[in-house]
Amino acid sequence: MNMKQNHGKRNIVLFLLLLAVLLAGSSALVSPIGYQAYDILAVQRKIQAMSSEPENSLDVLFLGDSESCDVYSPVQLYGEQGFTSYNTGSRAQRITDAYAILKEELKRQSPKLIVLEVNTLFTKNTLFNTSDEAEMVMEEIFPITHYHSFYKIFRIPEIITGMNTEYDRASALKGFWYRKQSVPYTGRKDYMKNVTKEVKLGDSESYLEKIAALAKEKNIPLLLISSPSPKNWTEGKKLAISDWAEQNNVTFIDLNEKLDEIGIDWDTDSLDRGDHVNFNGTLKINQYIGAYLKEQYGLSDHREDSTYQSWNDLYASSSIYAKQS
Repeated sequence: MNMKQNHGKRNIVLFLLLLAVLLAGSSALVSPIGYQAYDILAVQRKIQAMSSEPENSLDVLFLGDSESCDVYSPVQLYGEQGFTSYNTGSRAQRITDAYAILKEELKRQSPKLIVLEVNTLFTKNTLFNTSDEAEMVMEEIFPITHYHSFYKIFRIPEIITGMNTEYDRASALKGFWYRKQSVPYTGRKDYMKNVTKEVKLGDSESYLEKIAALAKEKNIPLLLISSPSPKNWTEGKKLAISDWAEQNNVTFIDLNEKLDEIGIDWDTDSLDRGDHVNFNGTLKINQYIGAYLKEQYGLSDHREDSTYQSWNDLYASSSIYAKQS
């Protein structure tokens, strides 16, 4: 083997060593302390959006995935009930990210209630990509590959995909994603009577416990809620949450069992064949849940308080609620 070949091999080895050092160093910089955050950019985006809210001004914080951000409207809840809230949910949000956002926001806010939409607890690969052993090992060795949005930065910019507009619209509505499309759900209307085995919470349970412990430490009630979703929700999932809630003395309300009380009509209130409700469905859900939260948790009505005039102005100026007021 000639000197040129040896030199080339040394360069490759040096490059790989340098790459490993850079990955390890970068991982140390981005790794959150005390929790796993699967999508750090999404977490930071939500925290940044909420930074404009005055300290200790929010009565309720909503956590969860799209079954949260597509359903619970802080603007409608304020306009009809007078309490303030923010929807910290985002699409495909994992429970690890929900905890990261909550932990950060509780440094600035002292809500009277934390509401966790529980569909996020059944997201696959919550902590690591356990379905791909090689990828999971890489994530454990170099966490920067786990907090994947950092390398997604170098893909198609959001300004091109149009997502910036979506995020801006959601931020203007305190985290609520407004979606009016209507595609009916045509499956079984009594889907909750379809007997299924209890589902295991798996890795998600440890972060549910973290959220419950944090709420208890701050002396804030925790409410678990399941949004209407025949595509996602089953009796087996309900049993898993019901059992955990009973064992941990946490309130759980399953809106899938209250469709008649809410007035959900899957011919008109479905966004996407039963995965989510559309805006028409959210109007009914927020009317129902708003009254429930205000009564059960003694939430204050701020509508006559001049300190909250910006909320009054926001509700009055939100064209999507103009016909409701």
